[in-house]
Amino acid sequence: MNSISLKPELNELYTLNEFISNELGNENIQVNLIAEEIFVNIVNYSQTEFIRVNIEYENPTLTIEFIDNGIEFNPLLKKAPETPETIEDAKIGGLGIFLTKEMADNLEYYYQNGENHLKIIKNVE
Repeated sequence: MNSISLKPELNELYTLNEFISNELGNENIQVNLIAEEIFVNIVNYSQTEFIRVNIEYENPTLTIEFIDNGIEFNPLLKKAPETPETIEDAKIGGLGIFLTKEMADNLEYYYQNGENHLKIIKNVE
């Protein structure tokens, strides 16, 4: 397992994407989207002091764990957004967690010692 520590700043997303691509040996659009959605939510809403990302890749299974010391938040409890009746009724945002749930093969969350732990498991064959 490899780890990286990131500042809770949006410009660190580039470093995160590079870290993940190096572990996989290539880019994966779904993995990048999942990582971006989770990272941006942590930066924008958690009030964390740090973000640590652990990654393990045993072909075909990729496991990414996001750890932060921000506000306790279990994204697995967040309900899917309501589908708007028309495109004019659609709101920007609010789909990141839903998309992550749809694209990941498994998600696990726990809060321990003042830290959020979100583990994302994705087959990347």
